[in-house]
Amino acid sequence: MFLPKGDAPAGGWPLVAFAHGTSGVVRDCAPTNSPVLFGNDTLVAGLLDDRKAVAMTNYQGLDGPGKAPYLDALSSGYDVLDSVRAARALGLPLSTDIVLVGLSQGGRATESAAETAKTYAPELKILGNVLLSPALHVDVAQSIESKTLSPGQYLILPYLVEGVGYGDPGYSFDKVLHGESRTAAPRVEASCAGQFNAQDLAVARSATPAAAEFVDDNARRVFADFETRGNLPETATDIPTYIARGAADDLVDTAWSDLAVSEMCRIGIPVHDTVVPGGHAAFHADTAQWTAFINDRFAGAPVPATTCAR
Repeated sequence: MFLPKGDAPAGGWPLVAFAHGTSGVVRDCAPTNSPVLFGNDTLVAGLLDDRKAVAMTNYQGLDGPGKAPYLDALSSGYDVLDSVRAARALGLPLSTDIVLVGLSQGGRATESAAETAKTYAPELKILGNVLLSPALHVDVAQSIESKTLSPGQYLILPYLVEGVGYGDPGYSFDKVLHGESRTAAPRVEASCAGQFNAQDLAVARSATPAAAEFVDDNARRVFADFETRGNLPETATDIPTYIARGAADDLVDTAWSDLAVSEMCRIGIPVHDTVVPGGHAAFHADTAQWTAFINDRFAGAPVPATTCAR
């Protein structure tokens, strides 16, 4: 829980529920164990500078018992909603108004939170949802089949295999990883974001399609089913949603996000989708706009027009 410096305004600090980007899949990779929140510190600091209180969850399995169900939308969405409940239980001067902000994996978490809030946490007053390079739709299985994985995707494949194995304990690295990538996989899985060693980074940068191939159809099906089960959106919401993402994202593939946004439009989520030049970090170029969106939600200003085709 983070509070801005100084005295709270009348009615309490506006509260942002922040869902962090990928930090890892082992207990030591909880962002609260890192002085830089495993790369999430800049966003949190910016929200504090903008006079917002920030509640940030460690996802299930990070700094707690059990394993981390990587990319499991439902559990991470519940984690976000529970972080708000926990913040409210602290007796701090917090407003009843909430805006969700999710980065990358956290975008999946806040979208899940938005979609489940009415049934799981109906007492919460959520005014908006900001998704920064969100991992809403993921199709690494298809990228493996088409031999189009990027170095960043090769690097996090052990995390994904760990996620598959959470629901299917018999699923191992051998089902998809080979050669040096298979050798590096246990080290990568045990490493947190930003702490990969030079050898493992080099393996990911030099990986060829032979490094990631499903051993059989069943291995592919189990992996693909894992991705499909977590992909969003699933349910329409009336929560105003702002997306900022890059036109050339090779981690959360831009084409995957195009599909997610199209589905959000189809089912009626009020989404404003901003695509800017650049890759996975391109949302920084749109900071003024998504920050204004957050401020406007707390101020009760009109919601920006949807970018969905009419």
